[in-house]
Amino acid sequence: MPEQRLIIEMAQGVDLHGRDDTKAAKRAVEQALQGASLPIFGTLGVDRETMRVVVHVAVPRPDAVDVDAIAGLLPYGAVEVIAEKGGLEVPVAGDVALMAVAAIEVFLPVRG
Repeated sequence: MPEQRLIIEMAQGVDLHGRDDTKAAKRAVEQALQGASLPIFGTLGVDRETMRVVVHVAVPRPDAVDVDAIAGLLPYGAVEVIAEKGGLEVPVAGDVALMAVAAIEVFLPVRG
């Protein structure tokens, strides 16, 4: 079925001390979710479960990301999480702060 992207929301998250790619990615996704409001479902009379959600997270070690934990943050729809190489590690006073970035895309079927 054809679909169209209606929403894209982006954010960053940081793990200040643990170098935990999943923790930073979860914080980025949570931040993006806090900035997103989807009144379109009530306006159009569309069931939220019909949406497809694609979550891109970029971290230094994408293989270390627990994609199921990230997917569990999304309350509706069919969710796909894609962990990609990116993010940033910054030395901070003998430690390392790890930053992740996230983009959440929401797709809905095209209604005829």
